Amino acid sequence: MSRNIEYVETNGKERLYAKSPNKSIIFISDSTVNYSKIYGHLGAVTTIKYKISNDTLILGTKDIYGKNLTDNNPDFSNIYLVNNDSITSLKNDEKYFSTDYLKSSSEKPKGFYIIYKNKAYRIKSQRSADRILGKIENMDSKRFIELDKDIAKQRYGINKKYKTLEYK
Repeated sequence: MSRNIEYVETNGKERLYAKSPNKSIIFISDSTVNYSKIYGHLGAVTTIKYKISNDTLILGTKDIYGKNLTDNNPDFSNIYLVNNDSITSLKNDEKYFSTDYLKSSSEKPKGFYIIYKNKAYRIKSQRSADRILGKIENMDSKRFIELDKDIAKQRYGINKKYKTLEYK
């Protein structure tokens, strides 16, 4: 389950931390956050005061209106461990990742390799895929077989982090 967080000094800008699409923590000032939770198509948002001490984020147990947050939210956590790209709840181990971290990890596909006529071709984009697949006459997609990563490394020197498909 994906969890998002963005932590930076606020400087008057909102900062987003979210857990999946159903929970988020948004830093709206140097002392308050908006904590939101979405249930299906309905949601609730409240503003909470916070403090940061060393690497620990401490949320208040009451919102700025005096309502106790643990009454209706048994899974509410008010103590988090802060890292560069994430916040982790010390109560229930929920991990929230920064939106910058998620963007950087999801926007860069690692690609894969196609083996055709005993030659390895790295596929990094649609353009490279079109170029390589265009070489295959009467291509049948059922003839692509995934190679074991150890065999791909041994035969073709392909790093084990890449998926390798061989056209037979």
